[in-house]
Amino acid sequence: MRPMRVVFSGVIAVFMVVLAACSGGASDTSATSSGPVKLTFWYTQGQNESQPILKIVSAFNSSQGNIHVTAQAVDFGSAHDQFAAAAKAGTGAPDIMRVDASWIAEFAQAKYLLDLTNSVGDTSDFVPAALANDTYNGKLYALPETIEFPVLYYDKALLGTANITQPPATMDDLNTDAAETSQGNVGTYGFATQGTTLFVTPFLFADGGSLIASDGKTPLVNNSGSISGLNHLLTMIKANTALPYTAASAATDAENGFAAGHVAMLIGGSWEVATLQQGAAFQGANVSNFGIAAIPTGTAGAVPRALAGGESYAIYQGTPHAAAALSFLKYLDAAAQQSAVAQANATLPARLSAYTPAVLQNATIQSFQALLPTAQARPVVPNTGTLFATFDSDIQPALAGTTTAQDALNKVAQDWQPLLAGN
Repeated sequence: MRPMRVVFSGVIAVFMVVLAACSGGASDTSATSSGPVKLTFWYTQGQNESQPILKIVSAFNSSQGNIHVTAQAVDFGSAHDQFAAAAKAGTGAPDIMRVDASWIAEFAQAKYLLDLTNSVGDTSDFVPAALANDTYNGKLYALPETIEFPVLYYDKALLGTANITQPPATMDDLNTDAAETSQGNVGTYGFATQGTTLFVTPFLFADGGSLIASDGKTPLVNNSGSISGLNHLLTMIKANTALPYTAASAATDAENGFAAGHVAMLIGGSWEVATLQQGAAFQGANVSNFGIAAIPTGTAGAVPRALAGGESYAIYQGTPHAAAALSFLKYLDAAAQQSAVAQANATLPARLSAYTPAVLQNATIQSFQALLPTAQARPVVPNTGTLFATFDSDIQPALAGTTTAQDALNKVAQDWQPLLAGN
């Protein structure tokens, strides 16, 4: 899956490295007779985001003499396969690695990751959805660094043409507001969908729908709540109050339509915010027209409605230096470091205490912090990517208007059954 990074526009990078030792610091290991324990750390941040990570590594190395960490940049797009190949071969894998949340179950099942359950102490500071993404079969295999999740973006000016002053609170409100915004405005639409798992499932969850049972084997994606929820979206498409849907270009059409001021509302990821804010509809005096809100609730009430992703830090199961690696991991992922990275890179920290006043000076981060309770973990199963791809394919006929919500979700459940059987 593609990396899901949040990059906010208008951010002045400010970075302060805090050298205070976090719990379980480097003092729990000792240098050998040949010098400090040497660790390799793979990081996947791009060049524009790497500086704060390198500063943290340097600060850790300078703060003690028992452990020396060498940071190695690895392209996000190839990191999964590089690590899997090295771990399978038993040679060339790093001691610590930055991993995408969607990789955790796969790597844990293959026994590539160290079980951290009884090694990291209190985890109550982590956003629950982010921590759940790193937990497989009841065991914790990574510590969350960032969290990303979908929200409702809205154009205040476009909604204002229909005398709507607040974003929709419920799915019924969303339907009504989309209709009123579209009415009489040729080429203007109240809503647009990108038509894939992350942006369609919020409708399912809003009405009490689900994806997979807790056993990891039973599809729930076609339960009554899921069907009811998907119908909220299909109603807007059929009524032409949503942007006409074309599967091959849906994501681009939705983003471009919203950014250009032709679409009033869009469910999009936190990682899309900079692209959307740079649109013509939000430039100059119109910058304040860009709105961020919770995904509307449905009949299930204020349940989490947004599938969360993000990045985490994990330790290779085969490392000969587990204690040293754990010591660095705790330092690397401490709240102070997450706060510093958030200030520099405008990411969303996975630790609640990392949302310091300095971090919250970024108004966009502040908006997302308020919406953290709307995020829920993804299914933590080894083949999440395949499940999502199947969902995307199977719901296209419903989005195109050639089948019903029930038939489309029944097809998803049918196709998921053999994929889940081995979990």
